[in-house]
Amino acid sequence: MTELHPRSLCERARPLVLPPLTALALLASLASGQDRPDARPDEGGEEQELPEVIIIGRTQAQGVPEVPLDSIGSRDVLGPERVKETGARDLNDLVQNLPAISTRPYNGGEAAAPSFSMRGLPDDGLTEYVHVLIDGVSASPMPYGWTALSFLPLTTERAYALDYIRGGHAVRYSPNTVGGILNFITHPVPDVPSLETRSTYGSFDYSSNLISVGGPYGDLGLLATYVDRRGEGYRQDGGFDQQDANVKLIHDRGAGDWLATSLSFMESEHAAPGGLTRSQFDVDRFGNARPENRFTGSRGVTDVVLHDDLDDGWLEWYGTVSVTHRNLRAQRPHFGAPTALLDWDDRSWFTQVGVRAERETEWFGGDHTLYGGLRYHREWIPSWQMRSEPYPGGAGPLTQDASFSLDSVAAHVDDTFEPTEDLTVTAGLRAEWIPDTSGEDDIVGWQFENDYFDVLPGIGASYALGERWALFANYFEGFRAPQVWGYAYTTGDALVFEEGTSLEAGARFEAEAGLKGSATMWRTEYDDFGVFYTGFYENLGRIVADGLDFVLEWYAGEVSEPLEGLVLSASLTAQDSELRSGPNAGNETPYAWQEKAAWRARYETAGGWSASLGGTFVGDSFSDDANTATENADGNLGLNPARTLWDARLAKHVALGDVGQLELAVGATNLFDQDWYVHSRGGFFGGGLVAGPPRQEYFMVQLSMSW
Repeated sequence: MTELHPRSLCERARPLVLPPLTALALLASLASGQDRPDARPDEGGEEQELPEVIIIGRTQAQGVPEVPLDSIGSRDVLGPERVKETGARDLNDLVQNLPAISTRPYNGGEAAAPSFSMRGLPDDGLTEYVHVLIDGVSASPMPYGWTALSFLPLTTERAYALDYIRGGHAVRYSPNTVGGILNFITHPVPDVPSLETRSTYGSFDYSSNLISVGGPYGDLGLLATYVDRRGEGYRQDGGFDQQDANVKLIHDRGAGDWLATSLSFMESEHAAPGGLTRSQFDVDRFGNARPENRFTGSRGVTDVVLHDDLDDGWLEWYGTVSVTHRNLRAQRPHFGAPTALLDWDDRSWFTQVGVRAERETEWFGGDHTLYGGLRYHREWIPSWQMRSEPYPGGAGPLTQDASFSLDSVAAHVDDTFEPTEDLTVTAGLRAEWIPDTSGEDDIVGWQFENDYFDVLPGIGASYALGERWALFANYFEGFRAPQVWGYAYTTGDALVFEEGTSLEAGARFEAEAGLKGSATMWRTEYDDFGVFYTGFYENLGRIVADGLDFVLEWYAGEVSEPLEGLVLSASLTAQDSELRSGPNAGNETPYAWQEKAAWRARYETAGGWSASLGGTFVGDSFSDDANTATENADGNLGLNPARTLWDARLAKHVALGDVGQLELAVGATNLFDQDWYVHSRGGFFGGGLVAGPPRQEYFMVQLSMSW
């Protein structure tokens, strides 16, 4: 499991200083730790501290982390109710509700292949520049060398909550952290025997069915979940079919010790129509000029965590094994009459083992919380094959048979302390060593070797201004490895590792009258970012993005009793992302809008009714670094127009005695059926004009029982 902070980000953000011997002191202090009681209700019935989400299924009472007032960085969480009330059909719709994140359609298979971009970083179309996790485990097929999500191995139905960390504690995560860390949290193991079924039916023959059952059985906690999800898609010949299964097991070893295991397997098949030329788009914006384009994939992952409580902290050993299979078929050429089908097949692996620990100690007359970890990671592709077949199918020659591997060793340590009563400081270092990343292809006749080492610092602080206000600031450095596939499309070892920095300063408040929120100024600087615009993979240059995030939430019932149950929330991000080097220095970064907003009003009555109305706005952007404003005939260049999309949901909750609840809901996304699109630069399936989803209605019925 990726190094995630399993305890204190829900309380006071555990700080990051590194006296020179911090790492040795941490190990020495851990070695002297003794077991302590489990974090459970004490004899008086008061609930003691429980770990945050992250450790598979082991959660606080609500099952989602809470952002403390004095956190050292900006962070936002969408809890279970917020996730459900969006009515999001796919993960693009869902993630759009978070501040500072935008999503866009890329290849017409958005039900399975989402695209997220954050804080002005490059947007290559398949979420390559953000550290995306599922219950703390990387969602990418290869976290270092192949970050692109050809499909995200999680259905929307299994997304229980979202946790987006944009600053602070980044020294504990790696790689690809400059834009932030986005963690999809799935349902925790229930405290009592439970059963849940959920069925959703909607436009374009959409249907999804979820069944989940679990609970405690002696010293064992169990949760098994299965989702079947399919539909025709809003594009012509744009169908998809997904199955998503997960089993979580937690063995309570006593005295606060436990062993947790998670096993997941997902299969996904979806059409990938790609983009349309302007003339094709004018005939039918939802048409499909590449009906043979198809993606089929699967991913299996096993994650194990062994946790020991110590006298003044805890110690965990963990391991993960992941295998992703992808088969892509796409017509060639992208535009015009097809003459061939390119068939791509690969199986990507990664495995990692590591240890992490936290220890509270007294140092130099003050209290310190030390946190550290050590991880070995290996990822590889035994064989990545491509064939060129005659259109529309048949036998064809093998044109590529490449293999890749990457090894990394990462160590991190940070120290949290309070120089004064109101000031919390966290400082740390992360060392990343990649002794070897290499690959070869005997058919094409190329090979490469590369390596990397760097020490990446991070520091953050928060200052409490009374009980309702706090100031915070942080700085950290991160990196991204060149994508292993890119070496096949460059000259020799010309690719370099991309590095970046993030700086934040802001304020967070919990005012009277039910109001809370935050305001954050930030800067992201990114060097040597890699692009694949011309058919060659190359480091293009430097990006600098400056921005402001505003987040506000109001619980109206704290002002007026008749308004009890009304919650209003909104976020606004303004950013300016600019290319600072390369042939188009001074231009805006492609797909980097200048304004983005999200808002929602939710009202719940005592009689079990709830209603939600929300929306998102994304400003216009360019699709290339030359900032071409005039659309070309192929539709892959031009200005991407701004869009405002609304959604609505109405639900009724019906109690079924003391053991269950029935929920019925109707709703729609893109409520006013706005026509919108982006210019897609291409990729494997071909670029052009890609229409966003129209209005999509749905009906949902959910049965929840416990005993």
